[in-house]
Amino acid sequence: MIIQDSTTANMLTTGRLAPGRAGESRRVVHVFGVDATGSGTEVLARCGEKLPRDHVEWLAPGVGMPCESCLGLAGVDLPRSPLSELGV
Repeated sequence: MIIQDSTTANMLTTGRLAPGRAGESRRVVHVFGVDATGSGTEVLARCGEKLPRDHVEWLAPGVGMPCESCLGLAGVDLPRSPLSELGV
């Protein structure tokens, strides 16, 4: 899912390493610029981490454990999962 960053003219998307590509503690959800879905072998997260494009599981905002650095550098409030309102 792609969302619009209201503070800039950029589009943002979220993703993490796919299952089996890293331990669960490394599978935090990063924020990427929309060019993350373009060409090239790696994608660069807002926090500076580079991930192999073919190892990324693209997600809807609000899914998974967020990378706090990415959220802080994104400059936007990403939507929360509807389950978070229920305390899940």
